[in-house]
Amino acid sequence: MPPSPPTVTPSAGRDPAEHRSTRRIAVAAVLAWALLSLASLMADDPGGVVRSGLVLLAVIGAVGLARWRAVRLVIIALLGLYAGAITAATLLAGGTSIGTGDAARTQLFMGNPNVLGAALVTALTAWAAVAPRRRWVLWAWPLVGLAVLHTGSRTSGGALVAAGTIWLVLQAVRGRPKLVLTPLLVLVVLAAAALAWQRGIVELTPNLLAAPSDLSDPAWRHDLADDVAITAGAAPGPFPDTTAQRLVAQARPTGRNLVHQSLGRSEEGVPYVASIYLRADTPQRLTLSSHLAQVVCDVGTAWERCVTPVGFGDDHAQRQLHLRAPDRGGSVDVFVFGAQYERGMEVTPFLDERPAWVPQTMVNRFDLRRVTFLPENRMIAWTAGAEIAGEHPWFGMGLAASQEAFRERTRGALSRPVTYAHNLAVQGLAVHGVVGVLGAALVVIALLGSVGRVGLTRLAPMLIALTLLNTWDVTFFEWPVFVPMVLAIAYWAAPRSAPG
Repeated sequence: MPPSPPTVTPSAGRDPAEHRSTRRIAVAAVLAWALLSLASLMADDPGGVVRSGLVLLAVIGAVGLARWRAVRLVIIALLGLYAGAITAATLLAGGTSIGTGDAARTQLFMGNPNVLGAALVTALTAWAAVAPRRRWVLWAWPLVGLAVLHTGSRTSGGALVAAGTIWLVLQAVRGRPKLVLTPLLVLVVLAAAALAWQRGIVELTPNLLAAPSDLSDPAWRHDLADDVAITAGAAPGPFPDTTAQRLVAQARPTGRNLVHQSLGRSEEGVPYVASIYLRADTPQRLTLSSHLAQVVCDVGTAWERCVTPVGFGDDHAQRQLHLRAPDRGGSVDVFVFGAQYERGMEVTPFLDERPAWVPQTMVNRFDLRRVTFLPENRMIAWTAGAEIAGEHPWFGMGLAASQEAFRERTRGALSRPVTYAHNLAVQGLAVHGVVGVLGAALVVIALLGSVGRVGLTRLAPMLIALTLLNTWDVTFFEWPVFVPMVLAIAYWAAPRSAPG
């Protein structure tokens, strides 16, 4: 019997399959850079060569470093600290209004509440993909959910719900095939939570104002008047066990403005009314405006509710409850109570029962009655992106040229024109064309092909969240989102044979 050939045992740390995986990622990155660079140069966008190179270098560098066990431990710690830090910061800053209207949402240092929301979701799901103990992650979901509510980002809220559902299902059915009914249980729980939120918070009061009764609250602006003085508890209110404030205000010589509160752009075609209870020791007059309609109120010695006519939103004018003097430079000395601004054709009974810890901006943004699958403003941006991609199918327009093209194509359709497609795939085709998108796809396929079955399972919630976030917006390459995403993928895509 001939002797069997000698068995060659691979030395420690040199698994051929792992090295093939690393080479595959490296080759895909080089090809991707070549295709993206070609697209950028053909679109007269040389900066795209540098941008794509830096992004791919970051990805390859992260994968290369993550082969070391010590680096993987650092990734776990960094993702946990990052998720915890931005969640805590968001919750602490959540009661602070930043700007007015839609801008009065928590955004921290990220410049945009939607970027913060995407960062919160990505940070949590990235940590969930690498965290050694599931129970740590379990308690993080509701805290991050509350933080996302403070950002007012509906896209991030939907992505978090979807990712959390996937995560719960995976935890429940792992090794327990009898629990295939878990998705149904999750849907029941989510439906109950949505109903509790809608009925217990959103519909508790129709008032859109952040601070309906307290005119000294920072939500009420006094800066357009010459002088404003607010006295708390100055008189009994119009209802038992209520007190009213005294408003003594002087308009500037060239204007009539006294106090007002802004709520963001009015929704097109939606009716609004504003109202407030007024009384004065000396009869006088005051103008109440919803910024869509106004009325002059005769203020007498008995409480009367002043109500504006119905005004219809136009997606441009701000919604404002605005108190003005009857004449330029005029003054008022009145008691006020129950400022209310609401949707509808007529006022409803004044209620002020919203929990103080829930900002009204949050309530308005997450009113489930406003949920639509295809928001009109997104459709406009998608259409503009598709038109640009159709005109430049192979190499796109380049980043700078596409921004101006988006602005031009959406200027007449939106009150604030956009500079990008609000969809990652459409954005990629508009900027880099088919050639560039093909290059990016090579890297994505190589990375996901290297993470293995276990890695894909652990990364599934994050991948689902990123897909949804970048279907309705484009936050993929924002550094607060990109960094945790790359670290989590590198953790699972890197070879594991290197010593720690």
